[in-house]
Amino acid sequence: MTTPTPGAPTPPLVYQLTLERPTGIKDDSWQVIEAAQRRLALALETGDHPLSIGTAKEMVEAIAKIVMSTRGHATGALMDFDKCVIQAHRALERLPGPDLCDDQTLRQLVQSAKGIATQLGAIRNTYGTGHGRSEQPAITEEMLHLCLDGALLWSRWALRRLGVLTLSMPEPLIQDLEYATFRRGDLAKRLDAAALADLDPAVQRRIGLAVAQRAMRQTFVVRHDGVEVCAESRDLTAWPASYRSAVFEGLFIDPSGRLTVDDWSAEWASRVLAPLPEEQTIEVIEELQSKLAETSAPSLTQDPFAGDWGLEQGLKASVAYLPPAVHDQWQLLAREVAVAAKNA
Repeated sequence: MTTPTPGAPTPPLVYQLTLERPTGIKDDSWQVIEAAQRRLALALETGDHPLSIGTAKEMVEAIAKIVMSTRGHATGALMDFDKCVIQAHRALERLPGPDLCDDQTLRQLVQSAKGIATQLGAIRNTYGTGHGRSEQPAITEEMLHLCLDGALLWSRWALRRLGVLTLSMPEPLIQDLEYATFRRGDLAKRLDAAALADLDPAVQRRIGLAVAQRAMRQTFVVRHDGVEVCAESRDLTAWPASYRSAVFEGLFIDPSGRLTVDDWSAEWASRVLAPLPEEQTIEVIEELQSKLAETSAPSLTQDPFAGDWGLEQGLKASVAYLPPAVHDQWQLLAREVAVAAKNA
């Protein structure tokens, strides 16, 4: 070990702070992490040890909350730091994947990294920024190094695992359905990875609505993989009721509430609903009718012959896929959609 020369300046603390952005993470979330990186780099550059420890803790906390959000769990602003990190770690540590190691020794190493990360809250409370103090406790180089080592090790591990987690999470899929390019088979794989049957019905609905609304923007591979394949199947496990009812609605109305139905969606909409029980099918149709009433369409009594005749006939022809008890409700829907489409 080299003995420093008395009176010589302390060499600057240099850290490689780069973190790899995982696939599927939202831009807003990644900007939060980047901001924490910049603050940490500045604190290290200026030798502000309390700020370095406080910012390292904030970076770990931000990543943990992003993991929880991606996992579909809400995290309040006052959620305990230790609990947040532990729950995020638990969501990541048992992920299946061909590139993930399940070695017991490795798990013990990762647990050790988590242990250091969870202690950052207590260390920050005593030594770091975030609390007003009458005196600043001394922070040794050893403490600073260990805090940064632990924070960066856990953060890098968590972000790499988050990239695997996002392959099966709804939020990245929903984002990609809005912006990304899909090739034939891509959506089928993503829906399979998401395991629709195991998701909460509210999440199934979010995905179904996103699929249908993207399909209505002339994305033919999404039309096939997410709508037509569903419509051709009567399986309510692979294609749950909540997903189907949302697809049905999305075939008629876009995110801003405007009518977008066309000849293609008129052909497939009834087939998406066909496997549902009669009572549920009627309920879904009535919900759509309520939404159509909010598009400022004129009253049907004003002109019984008004409307898009071709679209109305296409919808009426598709009633053959539905049980007889639903036919009257479907015929009325066809009339209402035709009028709304003509005046959209």
